[in-house]
Amino acid sequence: MEITESTPPDSQFKHFLILSMLSCIILGKPVNAACPLELSPPRVVVRFGDSLSANCTSSSDQTEGMGWESPYGGVDLTDGVTFLPFKIDSVPVWELEPMCYVNSRDGSQCTKVLPVTVYKTPNIVSIYPLNQSQMMEEQYWLRCDIINVAPVQHLTVRWYKNNKTIQTESFNDTTTKTLVNESSILRIDISREEKATEFRCEAELDFGPHGLKLPATSQTHRVSAHCDCTVDISPLEGTNITLSCEAVGNPPPVYNWTCDGENMLENTNSLNIMRINRNKTCTCTATNYLGNISKTINVHITPRGTHLLLLFSCYLFLKFI
Repeated sequence: MEITESTPPDSQFKHFLILSMLSCIILGKPVNAACPLELSPPRVVVRFGDSLSANCTSSSDQTEGMGWESPYGGVDLTDGVTFLPFKIDSVPVWELEPMCYVNSRDGSQCTKVLPVTVYKTPNIVSIYPLNQSQMMEEQYWLRCDIINVAPVQHLTVRWYKNNKTIQTESFNDTTTKTLVNESSILRIDISREEKATEFRCEAELDFGPHGLKLPATSQTHRVSAHCDCTVDISPLEGTNITLSCEAVGNPPPVYNWTCDGENMLENTNSLNIMRINRNKTCTCTATNYLGNISKTINVHITPRGTHLLLLFSCYLFLKFI
């Protein structure tokens, strides 16, 4: 006869319980998906060189100790606390990831990284025309240079024409955190009916709708439209004439006159010709460091005895502010 031993039900349960306990010891305690750490504020935007502070709080009643890991402002493991501040008097680097950690009594550890964005507003925002030698054209380009700004991924450049936004540009470089120089190009069209048009380039660090609000840095550039015309006049033979050439500019322009290719050595806005007795072609050029514009005046002698009524005025605009 074959005898088979059977295990009592309560004994089977004990074996299962022992195996479960052994499994738990071998595999370790299951990790709680919710980390008990809370950072305040949850993220930091700080200017390079300014101070930085944050707090780390543990909501667990099993907290054994806490600390901050960071090359700057790090705090060693501190036992018996559930709240630990972090502070840097002056942020010296462009990339920083302080990490708060908590050790529990069961030997587990939880960590949270404090996201830090270090920024600097531009030193200079400047505008200048790219095609300075072609100021007589109705279409040309303006360039806006933004000097020493970080981080570029948060930089937004807006162009305005008479306070109306006409172009917005963002930069998608997410890897560069240090200071950079950036440029934005605007093609502008000026109609002859527009007297003076104001363009503004505005550079702003935009950290989103809930981020830090920083004042924008901008510069204004004014352009006056001017028509490229050739003027013909017919003074009486032997009379004294004055050719006028008015230019508005900032900085003030320097004038130069030539007649039939000969430099007249005049640097004013008018040219006097005494007892004119022959036809001439005279050109007035107004120049500043932003560019130059010219007007040509054709002088045709009218023999005496011919009735003549003449009113002549020529205005040049070379206006940049």
